[in-house]
Amino acid sequence: MAVELITQAEYARRRGVDPTTVRDAVRAKRITLIDGKIDPEVADIQWSRNTRARVDNLAKAATERSGSGQLEALPTATPEPQPATAAPAAPAAQPANDGGYSDARTRREKAEAEQAELRTAQLAGRLVDRSSVESAVFEAFRALRDRIMNVPPRAAPKLSGMQDVREIELLVAEELRKAIGDFERQATESIQSRLPA
Repeated sequence: MAVELITQAEYARRRGVDPTTVRDAVRAKRITLIDGKIDPEVADIQWSRNTRARVDNLAKAATERSGSGQLEALPTATPEPQPATAAPAAPAAQPANDGGYSDARTRREKAEAEQAELRTAQLAGRLVDRSSVESAVFEAFRALRDRIMNVPPRAAPKLSGMQDVREIELLVAEELRKAIGDFERQATESIQSRLPA
């Protein structure tokens, strides 16, 4: 059986699209050529896999109207009236999702949308740099540790002459309260200085 090769213009007419659309598909390698011409059966498969769905829907509509496996041009004038008793055509089955052009385009558009959301959140001040947050948390806990570890040397001279357990407990609690209060003030100032104005 001989392979039927047709021109790009003829293929565009069969698909019911503008010839520049077919030229663009060939240029983008969504349709391959054989000696400068198109095998319509192979091109139909490539078209359904590699071309945006909205363009593909026009071809499906043309196929359904023709009632055969061959594509025909979409009408440019008003269509002929259909008989009132004609049943509506069943929708064509969706092609198998095989990771073609449509999948790649969907993934790219989703990634671009996520990037735009992140940029918007960052500009609105709801998003901060992870490394700067990790650094600030590390510095804050190190400062808290240092302040608490300084309580015994500060409290020891005051405790040396004390006998009453209640007074010792109050003094230690007061020293801890001071250390934590100093830490809280320092951490608040540090955080506010890092936040965008």
